[in-house]
Amino acid sequence: MQGALDLPAVGELTDPLTIRVEGWVYGAQRHSEIVAVEAVANDIVPIGETKLFFPRSDVSAALRIDPQVPTGFALLATAPDVVGTHEATLTLRVRFRDGVVTTLASRKLSLTGQDYRRGDWGILIDPAFPHLVRREHMYNTGPSLDAPSADLLHLLARYLPPAPASIVDIGCGRGPYAPPLRAAGYEWFGVEVKPDDCAILEEKELPHARGDGTSLPCEAGAFDAAICVEVLEHIADPWSFVAEARRVIRRRLIVSVPNLEAVPYWRSHLAVPWHLLEADHKNFFSRASLRELLGKHFSAVEVLSYGRTSLRTAEGAAIDYHLLAVATV
Repeated sequence: MQGALDLPAVGELTDPLTIRVEGWVYGAQRHSEIVAVEAVANDIVPIGETKLFFPRSDVSAALRIDPQVPTGFALLATAPDVVGTHEATLTLRVRFRDGVVTTLASRKLSLTGQDYRRGDWGILIDPAFPHLVRREHMYNTGPSLDAPSADLLHLLARYLPPAPASIVDIGCGRGPYAPPLRAAGYEWFGVEVKPDDCAILEEKELPHARGDGTSLPCEAGAFDAAICVEVLEHIADPWSFVAEARRVIRRRLIVSVPNLEAVPYWRSHLAVPWHLLEADHKNFFSRASLRELLGKHFSAVEVLSYGRTSLRTAEGAAIDYHLLAVATV
């Protein structure tokens, strides 16, 4: 019997939950009796098999056999028992119709050492999860953040009116921006609609009010400025929302939203910013649409970007994850 293991290649880094195995086998006089190729990890654990074979012109030419003889095979193996390790042995075995099993090839695999089942959406790659995934499973809403963005804090320090100034944090969540802004000398006040987040604000003894999602429980011109961090994309009526934000401030509104413009740039990677999978997102902003929305209520609007990621365009150019709008009364 002749054959070879083509993939995974020697030295190729492989995730143990998704091992792409390809190769070929030729059993000479017994070739028609081959029924399956089995993949085994560490000579013990079966991790996949295939009963599908197809012709390979390169193999047929090299062996000088009929080009229609099915010698090629491919399978996608999963080896949960070796997740978290950095090396394993992959062995391919050929099973014949009479039950005889013969070893075809063996190779040491370099494994990632990472268990991606423990990360975001990790259940989707768990072989023990065979259930149909529906839309409500994929597009979901996670908890509010507990920690501020260091990049955004830097930008707030740059564009907020100098302290002491009063700031209303619209859609403040659990108040992650309250401590650093208060420490910088600002008078911070939060508005939030989620009862659970309001309870946490109460525990933290942060000044806040419960909003109803349509109007702000604040007097006109009550604050010098407002910040609105990753909120505007959730609002059903953003036009009224911006008008209401303008009503309660005297000087400036700073808005952060996910950057929709990343989508066409990352298309070559078949990727989108994961934040766009948030089930409650109702609006998706480019620079132009964000500027147009805010420009109806503010005399000057400038849109910046921040949140550089490791994912680049096909040519290697950097694209930021968020847009930041600075709207001045």
